[in-house]
Amino acid sequence: MSMRVQPLPGAGLVVRAGDLLAVCADAGAETDELVALVRRAAADDGGDGAGLIARLAGQLGSDGVACAVAAFGGTPAILVRGAAAAETDGGHGRVHMHGPALTHRTIESPLRTVRLSLPGSGAPDPRTALDAGVVSGAGLVAQLGAPSPPARRFDRAAPFEAVIVLPGYAPAPSPPPQPPADEAATHPLIEGVYCRDDHFNDPDQRYCQICGISMAQLTQVTRLGPRPPLGVLLLDDGSTLRLDIDYVVGREPDADPDVVAARARPLRISGPVSGVSRRHVRVRLAGWRVELVDLHSANGTFVHRPGTAEPAQLTPGVPVVIAPGARIDVGRRWFRYESHRNP
Repeated sequence: MSMRVQPLPGAGLVVRAGDLLAVCADAGAETDELVALVRRAAADDGGDGAGLIARLAGQLGSDGVACAVAAFGGTPAILVRGAAAAETDGGHGRVHMHGPALTHRTIESPLRTVRLSLPGSGAPDPRTALDAGVVSGAGLVAQLGAPSPPARRFDRAAPFEAVIVLPGYAPAPSPPPQPPADEAATHPLIEGVYCRDDHFNDPDQRYCQICGISMAQLTQVTRLGPRPPLGVLLLDDGSTLRLDIDYVVGREPDADPDVVAARARPLRISGPVSGVSRRHVRVRLAGWRVELVDLHSANGTFVHRPGTAEPAQLTPGVPVVIAPGARIDVGRRWFRYESHRNP
């Protein structure tokens, strides 16, 4: 992945250490400690961007010098605290993040640009670029993108080959490609069926959820395949999270054993008098279903199901299946499950 980083003029510090970028206000010794912490995190090869940001968030705490940090290894992730802000632009739209509370989240790839900034940051000088180190500035703009493959050239010396296309004589379709070992390790294998165009689907769906073709004309022979994302979680602050793994929701979800073991991602929901427990609820993927499990929270978890007037409270420890459109209340905060999949 190629990346060009341009500092934004203003008061503060801009840091680049490999695939980890940071912007922080200049507050003397406290800033020096933060820069050292960012450099140590960049030198840690024990996890991807999401893991680095999660560990960094646990070490930084909610109060302190304003900063914004982005990590791009593996799964990209961003952290903001104080007056800092972050904005990303990619194939899945724009994402905005800001303080004052410490907030971090993963960002869907591919990414085109990432902007980390402090109040008063200016416009980048197109002649500047930061390859590594620390410089003065109030922000940065990172432009990301893999190098383009070389253009194919027509070989005039190649012999001409004629092809006659006759209906009914097409070769039999090849079996769907099996997922590589590393993909199978990160995407659980579940039973499903392939449509005529080799898209992996829930056996209970009548139409392919990728191309829309009817599944009724196909022989419903289930096979194991990597589970695709089952939708997204939409937070009340506008954040969007892809639902391709379990999430532990709470004020301090990073300490959950499954988060530590990378079997789930942390979804931190906080705020003044939020009413959210440290480990409040788990969003669990079970086959093709999305389930909620209340983790014995202090104030309970309530589900507003589509078409119902009153919410239902979850029984702690008992999994409950939810459908797209369900809204989940955790204390004074809430999030919603949405999916393109037909219920």
